[in-house]
Amino acid sequence: MSPTVTKVKDINLDLKTQASAAGLNFQDYLTKLAEQGNLQLDGKDIDPDQTNSTGQPVPVWKQVLAEAGIETKGRHSAATVNDVFFTDPDNRVLFPLYIEGRFREINNFRPNQLRITDLVGDMVPVTTGAMGMDTITDSDDVETDPARIAEGAEFPVLMIKSAGKTIILYKRGGRLEATYESIAGASVSTFNRWLTRLARRTETTKIRAALAILKNGDGGNAAPNVASAGPALTLGDIVKLIQRAGDFGAEPAIITGDTTEFGALFNLDFLASPANNGMQAEGLRMNGTLPMLLGMQPKFAPNRSVLEGAKQLMAIDPSLGLTMAYNPAMDLVEYDAVVQRQLKVVQISEQYGFGKPDIAAAITLTRTGA
Repeated sequence: MSPTVTKVKDINLDLKTQASAAGLNFQDYLTKLAEQGNLQLDGKDIDPDQTNSTGQPVPVWKQVLAEAGIETKGRHSAATVNDVFFTDPDNRVLFPLYIEGRFREINNFRPNQLRITDLVGDMVPVTTGAMGMDTITDSDDVETDPARIAEGAEFPVLMIKSAGKTIILYKRGGRLEATYESIAGASVSTFNRWLTRLARRTETTKIRAALAILKNGDGGNAAPNVASAGPALTLGDIVKLIQRAGDFGAEPAIITGDTTEFGALFNLDFLASPANNGMQAEGLRMNGTLPMLLGMQPKFAPNRSVLEGAKQLMAIDPSLGLTMAYNPAMDLVEYDAVVQRQLKVVQISEQYGFGKPDIAAAITLTRTGA
């Protein structure tokens, strides 16, 4: 049975131990307590569905910090990490909680960059180092089409079968190294800048790994490919890419690719011509979001990805994306070390792996000309 937490000081390492025993990270465990009505700080229920004035959700970890009198933006942004998180012994566990929550928040807002949610269709918690995975056997043959069935005839079948594939969970992460004085003496806003750099670099590593599986597969299921009709990309090539995705039942919502090919997209007349792109150009000027391309949102792939130098674009259907297996009990941050003020290293660690159950998750377009 989950405990009822009524005071900020009860959010401590003992509660963190209970989260680990439940197979959850601390942030998710606090959210679970709030959903059960068991997180009531100083007589106030923490609402897991709370939103701010603009309608954006306010995560539980932020509400907990607020109840502790901590504002990481605004009045406390110029205060030091030591003054905000370590002056009051009851607040020490809130520092790694802040690092964990803020790390995930940073990577949730990247409007023109690929995010892991663009590439992953489902996430599976795993507490061991590996998991088996089933796959969907599919093709664009007529036999798989769900057509009208004659009396007594067999239904066409999409077969889900065990392919003997295994997703191996690897431990990946990054480190922020500095002297204790540098971290504890930094303002909260400065530490947030350092954390932002680390979070984005760590997320980029994850996206590179996912793109490699999308393109090359995990055993006999590389992304289907179409070739361009000529040396330069045309609108017809993009239409052919979408048609090929449709052959496999995919509806791509994201397009990305090699730097050169991705940039060439925006030289296409219907995007580049002033007569054709008035509304799209206005949106780009107003909010910086790249214009839609035949229903697909263009997003940049990270440098040094498997697409770099491949002369390829990739159309992605996130709903058919990869399976991401992860260890939910693994701490993103080493709570014990941070709480004990061993702040020479802030280490971010995750354990995850990817599998590709559906070949239609991504389709590539390769430019054939020089």
